[in-house]
Parts: sequence; C-alpha cells; structure tokens
Amino acid sequence: MRLPGSQGRPRKRCRTVFADKGYDSKGSRRYCDRFGMQPVIAQRTIHRKPRPGLPRLFDRPRYQQRNVIERLFSWLKEKHRLCTRFDKLASSFKAVVTLACIERCMRADFSDKP
Repeated sequence: MRLPGSQGRPRKRCRTVFADKGYDSKGSRRYCDRFGMQPVIAQRTIHRKPRPGLPRLFDRPRYQQRNVIERLFSWLKEKHRLCTRFDKLASSFKAVVTLACIERCMRADFSDKP
C-alpha cells in the first residue's frame, strides 16, 4: 500500500500512531521513534514511576479522534458473521464487510429518527 506524499520513495508507514494506555511502553515508543512516527498514546498514571527525561507531548484532540475508529470496530464486531470470520477467502470476507457498511449507511440515511 502506498501513502500519498512528496517525491521520492513512497512512504509505507503512517506518520501518527493512535493507541490507548495499554500500548504505553518503552518498546512501542522506541518503535515509533525508529520509523519516524509520532505516537499519540495516553500515559499510564496509576502505579507508574515518572520517566526520566523530557515528558512526551500528548495531543488530546487528536487522541479523542481515536474514538471514531473504536466505534467502527465495535460496530463491526456486532455482526456475528464478521466477528467469527465464517468466510475463508479474503475476497468474500471483503464483500461481507462492504455489505455490512452499505447496510449501516442505508440505516443512517433512511432512518425515521431526526
């Protein structure tokens, strides 16, 4: 997959990584530093000693956008067929995901509720 960018070799990794407090570790932050990604990870505050050095910047508005992705995955998990992955072929699984998204859009567009 190629991400849009300037001239030169196409960038294949994202620029920003959004994660929750479970991914707040030295290893995950070191990985982001090595590949030039900006981690937007909330720091654990309970039972944690303060880390030496400068504190990492935390972009709260961008972190709150992560909620959109969380809701998408929780909605997809409601679909039993997608959650258990009955389809063996990637093409048929992709078709079921597409149908589920179409159903969701139609439900939102043609709903009686304001």
